Amino acid sequence: MNKTRKDLLNMLCDLSDLSALVTGSENIENFLYRTVLLVSSHLGTPVCSIYLYDEATDELVLKATVGLNPESVGIVRMGSGEGLVGTVMASSQPVCEGHASKNPRFRYFPETDELKYESFLAVPIKKGVVKIGVLVVQHTEADFFDTTDMTALKATGAQLAAVLENARLLMDLQRMCSIPENPVCNLGFIKGQRISDGYAFGQASIWRKGHVRLLAEPREEEYGNMADFRRAIAQTAEQLDILQRRCAEKLPESASLIFAAHFMMLKDPKFIDRMAEMIENGLPATRAVREVTGRYVNLFTDSPHHYIREKVIDIQDLGGRLLSNLTPLTPDKSAASNGRVVVAEELYPSELLKLSAEAVAGIVLSSGGVTSHVSIIARSLKIPLVVVQCPDLMHLSEGTPILIDGEVGNVYVEPSADIIDRFEARNQARIQVTTQHAPIQAGLARTMDGTPVELLANINLLAELPLAREMGAAGIGLYRTEFPFMIRPSFPSETEQYIVYRQVVHAMADKPVVFRTLDIGGEKTLAYTDAPTDLNPELGLRSIRFSLAYPDIFEAQIRAILRAAAGCQSLGIMFPLISSLDDFLKARQVVTDCLNRLKADGLEHHDHPSIGMMVELPSVVDTMAEFAAEADFFAIGTNDFVQYMLGVDRSNKHVAEYYRPEHPAVLRALDKVVRIAGEHEKPISICGELGHDVAMLPFLIGIGIHRLSVDPQFMPGLHKLIAGLSVDHCREHSRKLLGAGSIAAVRKILERRPAQAA
Repeated sequence: MNKTRKDLLNMLCDLSDLSALVTGSENIENFLYRTVLLVSSHLGTPVCSIYLYDEATDELVLKATVGLNPESVGIVRMGSGEGLVGTVMASSQPVCEGHASKNPRFRYFPETDELKYESFLAVPIKKGVVKIGVLVVQHTEADFFDTTDMTALKATGAQLAAVLENARLLMDLQRMCSIPENPVCNLGFIKGQRISDGYAFGQASIWRKGHVRLLAEPREEEYGNMADFRRAIAQTAEQLDILQRRCAEKLPESASLIFAAHFMMLKDPKFIDRMAEMIENGLPATRAVREVTGRYVNLFTDSPHHYIREKVIDIQDLGGRLLSNLTPLTPDKSAASNGRVVVAEELYPSELLKLSAEAVAGIVLSSGGVTSHVSIIARSLKIPLVVVQCPDLMHLSEGTPILIDGEVGNVYVEPSADIIDRFEARNQARIQVTTQHAPIQAGLARTMDGTPVELLANINLLAELPLAREMGAAGIGLYRTEFPFMIRPSFPSETEQYIVYRQVVHAMADKPVVFRTLDIGGEKTLAYTDAPTDLNPELGLRSIRFSLAYPDIFEAQIRAILRAAAGCQSLGIMFPLISSLDDFLKARQVVTDCLNRLKADGLEHHDHPSIGMMVELPSVVDTMAEFAAEADFFAIGTNDFVQYMLGVDRSNKHVAEYYRPEHPAVLRALDKVVRIAGEHEKPISICGELGHDVAMLPFLIGIGIHRLSVDPQFMPGLHKLIAGLSVDHCREHSRKLLGAGSIAAVRKILERRPAQAA
């Protein structure tokens, strides 16, 4: 760079007299703009931006920029840790990238038009422990910034901190003073949390319990005679039959069970005949449907049993469908969500499956929360899903155009033609890439020096099996058996489980398959268990503890797995959340007992399964040698492993910044577990999200992980990354990481990744 230190010192001197800059500005927005203009001029960069932290939404908001699209000011928002700017905020450390778009943490916001800027330098703005925002400069030239620029920008950020803190507070006060009695969030653009990737644009469909109001509006006309009522019943039954068949096609696990309760109620004389009786006595059909449905809703809502209370959804849904079909001149509602973007406060897995059957384009949850099983099902079904904190979305008019960007979590209400065109172009480009018919050999990757790394598939639903085969998966490293349980109204029988598991085994032909036994509890609850609610569910009756507490359920599952795997060359059965060798031996004994009974019963089954376990708890680390002497294989579930090692609920935004897979204790524990497994010649894999973390991959290979089990869509990218790594370099890289004593020290080493192939 052809800049002198004098130029940079001049900038610092100018900024030291911030009072002149403040008094000379018409308002706060003008002050922020003049500030970025000054920094841009002195650093010789075409782009300078200020992002301020909004405590109310826990987001960074673009408040001023020179160089980026000015229309993006106030629109671009990101959570702490999201994108490069969010990373600076979360870590309180500068980020300097010579090729920003190639960094896996980079997030592109189409509103900014920033893709042409290669170099990126950002520093935190903070006053003591108070985080105020982030100061960013960008340049079209690659590798433009150096340490001198970073020093100058850090000094600038420090000088700006006090006045920007006041500016932020004043802006907050302005916003608070202008809040109406019924606050309405900005419905033009809403920054949310990405849950399931993808893009969707369509008319909004507001999803309320029962789809429609079960309570009539004042002065709303009631109508319908007996003929209308019988027609509505027949039409509803036909719609449910169509949805049932669609569900069975998309989710064989569900078979016909999703709408079973609806069909039973349509045949229940106490439900339907009571409505008919009221109509015969002179009530309009719509009034009869509302009254009987409302009575059942109240009755079920007051039940002490959770699984009965959950049936309220089915009653509301059925009543809503009957009312819709009674509405004069109303088109067929069976495809009400077809091609639409559904806006809902919350969704149960069963409701998500219904929407899938209706070919929903995408989903926005307005309440700000989502359970992990809804997230996994949405990703498995490839339904774009974004969560926002904006209850006012529920007041949108039906049919309002809405666009969701599941890649970064943005929601656009009534987007402009320009925004639609940009997203359509990006979506078409992605479709072209994903539909290329070039052969994919992702199942077995090799490093630069020829070391093989197996890529196995994590499977949640049968619908993902074709993609796993297409990606050339070396096998299934983790089949999550809880999903056939979660999408049903009751425990599946041994035979019903057998039917599902058999399809898994057949789909993979002669490749290895590992079944993880039932992993419920925590947030993955089954309503029909009616188990008491734990004060701390993550530490309660979950996973293998639940299975051992209910041996009849456990044995039915083990028998179904063994029978389904008859003829399979390589079967693994894996127990989750094992905390002691005693629990592992108890669970293994259940398998042995089931093998003996199946043999005695003369039933065809797999008679030599490998018995393994998940490594998720700190208690396993120091007793790993004892486990390695007994277990046949191991899989490290890094999501829970990090959570329990650090005592952090990563779904809790108040402590999410403490969830750090790069924590020295986590890295050293992983190294110890892998090393001991290797000493006992026992296979070990990674099956959590760390397995596809680009930054951590060299470390994993360096400590001896040569088996990764990931969602199939990550395989091609991992294959390419692994091909550019040297095992020797990875080992040296991991040694440095293991020697680091703090998270900050680890991050510095992670920034200097091992050399890759050209």
